[in-house]
Amino acid sequence: MKKIHLVRSGKSGKKCMAYALAAALLAGVAGFPVRVQASAEKMENRVSEEFDEETAEWLEAAGEELTAIAQENPIMALVYLSDTYPVREQPFYDSQAAVTVPSGQLVNIEDVYVDMDEDRNPQIWYYVSLSYEDHQYTGYVPRNYLAVSDERFLSWEAEYGMDLQASVYTIDNEISTISNSYPDIDQFPESYRAALTALKQTHPQWTFVAMNTGLDWNTVIANELTGAKSLVYKSFPACTKEGAYDSGSWYYASEAVLKQYMDPRNALTEDAIFQFEQLTYNETYHTEAAVQNFLQQTFMNSGVNATGTDMTYGHIFWAVGKELKVSPFHLASRVYQEQGAGTSPLISGTYPGYEGYYNYFNVSASGKTDKEVIENGLAYAREKMWTDAYSSILGGAGVISSNYIAKGQDTLYLQKFNVVKGSYSLYTHQYMQNISAPTSEARSIRKLYESTGALNNTFVFQIPVYDNMPETACGAPSSSTNVALAIPSGYSDTTVWLDGVPYNAVVRNGHYIVTAPGTTAKTAVVYQYNDAGVPIGMYLWTLEYQNNAYTVTAQPELANLLTYHGFSIRITGKSGIRFKTGIDAGLRSRLVSSGVGGYTLKEYGTLVMNNVNRNSYPMVLGGQKVLSGMSYGVNASGTLEDKIYETVDGRYRYTSVLVGLPVDQYKVEYAFRGYAILEKNGDQITVYGPAVAKSIYSLADQLLKSGSYEEGTDVYRFLEQLMNDADAL
Repeated sequence: MKKIHLVRSGKSGKKCMAYALAAALLAGVAGFPVRVQASAEKMENRVSEEFDEETAEWLEAAGEELTAIAQENPIMALVYLSDTYPVREQPFYDSQAAVTVPSGQLVNIEDVYVDMDEDRNPQIWYYVSLSYEDHQYTGYVPRNYLAVSDERFLSWEAEYGMDLQASVYTIDNEISTISNSYPDIDQFPESYRAALTALKQTHPQWTFVAMNTGLDWNTVIANELTGAKSLVYKSFPACTKEGAYDSGSWYYASEAVLKQYMDPRNALTEDAIFQFEQLTYNETYHTEAAVQNFLQQTFMNSGVNATGTDMTYGHIFWAVGKELKVSPFHLASRVYQEQGAGTSPLISGTYPGYEGYYNYFNVSASGKTDKEVIENGLAYAREKMWTDAYSSILGGAGVISSNYIAKGQDTLYLQKFNVVKGSYSLYTHQYMQNISAPTSEARSIRKLYESTGALNNTFVFQIPVYDNMPETACGAPSSSTNVALAIPSGYSDTTVWLDGVPYNAVVRNGHYIVTAPGTTAKTAVVYQYNDAGVPIGMYLWTLEYQNNAYTVTAQPELANLLTYHGFSIRITGKSGIRFKTGIDAGLRSRLVSSGVGGYTLKEYGTLVMNNVNRNSYPMVLGGQKVLSGMSYGVNASGTLEDKIYETVDGRYRYTSVLVGLPVDQYKVEYAFRGYAILEKNGDQITVYGPAVAKSIYSLADQLLKSGSYEEGTDVYRFLEQLMNDADAL
């Protein structure tokens, strides 16, 4: 074994040692096991007997300094350059894996181990700790597979000559070979690479880490659409909204716009890329002056001291970021995103019952009404004793640091969309509901870096990749034919009838979401049924397509406009099956005279068709295979017809009778439904009641079994004969 001789060259201290170490490693000296350790859980110290004692001592000091840095604040790194990588129990490629993690896994660097492989290539391993799928692990990862942006670490690495492998990619023999000129970009799907390459060519120091979530794209979208997780502001286009979330400022996001903002490929631009930045504090460019300059055009400008303090907001963000080792740019832009013009009661200190309390980050400020949001947020501030701007910003930043960044939600994107298999369940523990917040904050942060001339610094961007993604990025929606209907109390059936035609709806966030076949639908109706499947109610919305989306107007005064009142068999004259529809007498009177919600009544009646034909033809007025009969309205001769069969409980009932059926039709089901034509400002809509199907045979059987008629009576014998004739045929 060759003994290493360190030669002084006029340089002193660590710099000289760093050059000597680099020279020794690159000289290819075999058997160079140096372990610098600070914990009994790690390997025993090992220094080769033939190794220069001075170098060994110097490396020991290097490890101690690294450990001290790590103990001061975690040194966060990301595993990358491989779809998955085994974190090994010992710092050797043939060691067993403590755990195998996907690319993008967050780890904390704690210590270092230097060795040579059998081909005499230098190997620098780092001892790391991590949380994966809610379990804690420790182990070793080669420097090649770690992306780090922490300047403290990078400075230490350069000072001790450990950075010589930062651009050398020696590949684990268990991992596939890297071939692309940009090894980090090569790990991404093809649809990511062109945009990332353009960024890399402009910013060579940037590192891109593919975060392999292992999650199905459509499953992620479905989960992020539920439970009010994803909202858009009122200024967004109508086609991006699926019903109001609160009193009018926020709306549930549509599936299309959520896909646009969740698709990482849409953010691979100069403006948006910083939503994937690791949120580590780096003192060379996270300066107080830069923070203050960013805040200059906001309510937190340098002309005012922060509430309750003698410090500027810029100084507070900088000092808090430095203390917690979190990007002050992130903290400042987050507060600006949350507070806007600075007029929120959450930071006024004057809200009744919560005077003197402040919540700058809106921590725990949630709810459906402004009152709920404000009081929940201020209750949290009171609990934490946030009595001025400094305590509120420090406390809120601490929440972000310990509860989000340290738990793997260490980018703006991951704080909004939790797709991390870590300490919290997927799709929960999300800092904000606003789907555009990461993109907005990313723009602000980029401006901050640009103002300091730091855009070409060493940044690490952690970019999610999902399974089964579309081949190209999901574009911004420009139109939508989705209809969002707030579900009325007591309704559960998921069929929505658009202009009388049934469509299956998705239930999401208290709304029926149904896709119309075009842009001409005028009405949406849902029906309520009892346990026996009998329709007992209907609810109506009117629709208008404008601004490339449907506007929905609930018509509660027209609820139960048409009601089902059962069947009977006509036994006098020509026998047949009778269907009864009801309309409220008082409502009809108003519709005929003054109108309801601007609508007046023009006509109502009944539709009939063979139930089998409903599979192929819509049961609507004027439709193929559909018969209709008017009970109220002006006939062809100009005379008003008004046929009322009976009045029960304040409702007029009108009927339709299918008569003269031959015996071979007795067991055929016929469908019936009521209809009504309403008019407003010269435009007409047709509203349909529930469709109910029955055969004259099954109705006769039902009447006999129910005991409606005594055995031996003429009616009983009539019904019995009807069934016998049908059975005989």
